[in-house]
Amino acid sequence: MIAPLWIAAAAAHLTPDGWGAVKIGMSQAEVARALGAKLEGEPIDDATTCLEQISGAYPDMWFMFLERKLARISVGEKSKVTTPRGIGIGASAAQVRRKYARGLHAEEHEYLGKPAEYLTYWTVPKKRGVRFETDRKRRVETIHAGDDSIQLIEGCA
Repeated sequence: MIAPLWIAAAAAHLTPDGWGAVKIGMSQAEVARALGAKLEGEPIDDATTCLEQISGAYPDMWFMFLERKLARISVGEKSKVTTPRGIGIGASAAQVRRKYARGLHAEEHEYLGKPAEYLTYWTVPKKRGVRFETDRKRRVETIHAGDDSIQLIEGCA
């Protein structure tokens, strides 16, 4: 018997391929089934091809669907989820740089400016990766993992 995701959630790491039983590329129904929880949310663009959903069972976690498939998973604020290299919310930009040294790409944060930044690490260049958003104190405030949609700053644009 497979344990529900909520039992294994503490041990699950956020990766470019997903989180626990939730995998990038799944449909909304498959994600809800894997989570064992209902998803809620509204389209975030006029064409309804982009949808961001949440689950009350998993606070501070968002699921973005593009063309009805899971494109990215994001965590923020009080989430305890980490990457396999141990980076989670509140980690310093220096820690991210140490753990993801080879291949890490840094960009100035679109809205906060320097020293806030986006630190992006690709496992498959421009196709699968993880992006760490840091604040002005150089602390990770959001982590996005998945396909190239991790680069999207505002909705699907």
